[in-house]
Amino acid sequence: MNSNNKFTKDIGWKLLSLFIAIGLWFMVINTENPMETRSYSTTVQLQNEEALFERGYVVVNEDEISSMRITVRLRGQRLALDRLSQSSTKVQAIVDLNNVIYSYSGDPVSVPVNIVIPSVVNNSFEILSKSVQSVTVDIQPYINKDFEVKTVINSEDKDIEELVNAVSSPATVTAYGAKSVINSIAEVRAEVAPDSYEDGAVLTAVPVAYDADGTVVNKVTFSSNEISVRLSMDDSKSVRILEDTTGKPADGYIITGVYMTPDNIAIAGKAEDMLGFSLLRLPDIDVSGADSNIVMTFDAEDYLPEGVRLLGGSGTITVTITVEQEETRNIIIPSENITDNGTASDGLTAVIESGDLTVTISGNKSAVESAMADDIKVSVDLSGLEAGTYDDIPVEFDTPDGITIKNPGAVVKVTLQ
Repeated sequence: MNSNNKFTKDIGWKLLSLFIAIGLWFMVINTENPMETRSYSTTVQLQNEEALFERGYVVVNEDEISSMRITVRLRGQRLALDRLSQSSTKVQAIVDLNNVIYSYSGDPVSVPVNIVIPSVVNNSFEILSKSVQSVTVDIQPYINKDFEVKTVINSEDKDIEELVNAVSSPATVTAYGAKSVINSIAEVRAEVAPDSYEDGAVLTAVPVAYDADGTVVNKVTFSSNEISVRLSMDDSKSVRILEDTTGKPADGYIITGVYMTPDNIAIAGKAEDMLGFSLLRLPDIDVSGADSNIVMTFDAEDYLPEGVRLLGGSGTITVTITVEQEETRNIIIPSENITDNGTASDGLTAVIESGDLTVTISGNKSAVESAMADDIKVSVDLSGLEAGTYDDIPVEFDTPDGITIKNPGAVVKVTLQ
């Protein structure tokens, strides 16, 4: 029989049998390894940060993004999903920074989240959904700025701590980081806690950045990660503060008081640097034309010699000059109140021939109103005079605080007998 006839004989039944076999195979496969949907949770990973850095930018909110969790729903065959769950390489959520463009307005940019399924599973999966479609990435320029290093001595003995003169090396460091981070730095400190205070001792510190509130600023890289702090002990002393005025107040007004807080300061430094410095003199305060109080502040550090520093306190000196409208009043000084202070020649007696003396006093209202004749000491100097009558002996006045004499050139007639 022809072999072709054997193949084509009952061809219809044979094809039917083949289709049935294939159908049964798919039925078995779908029964034993059906299509299923499962959810997987993962964290977000930033990729190609180095490419961004090479262009001069960094991610500021990296920690926030890396802590985000994303739930991914996948559809696939049961056995493939089982292998995926058991694989050491898990589903990944990738944020690729390779082609991200910096927003020159400074606003954060939105970057899509890509789901990556490990290739070791060797099966195709359908991604049905992901809980986060994109993330907001805060990208900023990577900048640097120089800061002076402030040395800080931490000690339980605060008196000794203030006398320690600490010098850092290097004295200045460069801080590198994101623009907002670097701009938030108020100062860089090198803090040490000495066990002893041997003159010339050298300690090592790590630079730390702080903002204006005294909070540590993180994510900063320094040009030097090690600061050498050299210690030396200084002398200390207290110096008095002196100020003066220039000019005159407005007509009819007088200066009734000058008050200074504090009136002395404590300083420290090498003995040779403080030699001869016992008085801190402030600039003269101009009161010309003043008709009200004047309050001025000075920074003591601006007036210290080179190598001398302030101990304790803020260093702010406040000077208050009280200016009040001038009050005047006439007071009669009885002639018996005028003394010669014992200057008359031996055996001679001084007699005031002019009678009572009328003087005009001035000052602030309360001082003028409360002043009495007995409060004003009046005397004449009769040194070297012989017996006789003198018509114009000058009068000297000693007035209480807040009172001045408007007619200080008064004279009296005196007879020595």
